[in-house]
Amino acid sequence: MLFASRPKSGNYIHPMYKILIPSVALFLISSSLPAQETAEKAREMTSNLEKIEGLIGKTVKELREAVDQLNRIAAEADKPRDAYEDYTDQLKDYKDVQETLSDRIDHFRKIADQRFKDWESDLAKMEGDLKNISQERMNKAKKQYEEVDKKVRTIGAKLTKAVDKLQEVQTYFTTELNAASIQAADKVTAAAKKSADDVIQALEEMKKDYAQLKADTSESKPKE
Repeated sequence: MLFASRPKSGNYIHPMYKILIPSVALFLISSSLPAQETAEKAREMTSNLEKIEGLIGKTVKELREAVDQLNRIAAEADKPRDAYEDYTDQLKDYKDVQETLSDRIDHFRKIADQRFKDWESDLAKMEGDLKNISQERMNKAKKQYEEVDKKVRTIGAKLTKAVDKLQEVQTYFTTELNAASIQAADKVTAAAKKSADDVIQALEEMKKDYAQLKADTSESKPKE
């Protein structure tokens, strides 16, 4: 019978609802997945920003140490071999961490692009004031990210030139390493060190920009 009487037991579930329950549960789970994925991508973006900050700090440290070792070559011109070998090792360490930083920034670009695509998809599901607020927030974050990324690309070009100059100095001393050759290259090495100093300053500014981007887009409250 269609309106069959319900047994007195409190655990009774009509057969029709038994069929519907799995479907409803599946709908609820599947509908929550996009939100979970968006949240995970937002956290991944924050995590990568933190890694970039750390790598920038390490890059600055390694570059400063390379310049210090280059200064040692001139200071120990009577016996420059140890300083030169330390400079060569330090330059390699610097280039390694710079490459790691470059790879991390490229990875972050992909994450950020996907994050903004997801954000735009979410906007399509909203309306009214909340949509306007979210749209304004996204536009601000996207503009900020694009400005930071533009600066990063400019700094990247300067960084490449600085590394080339430092590498050229290392090659020069490979060919001839004595007090006379060190003195003869004084102006060139001074220019290489100046280029490195400019890059260090630019990297420190870049780190601040990434930190601000993280503070404005992260789910976590910035540390005071």
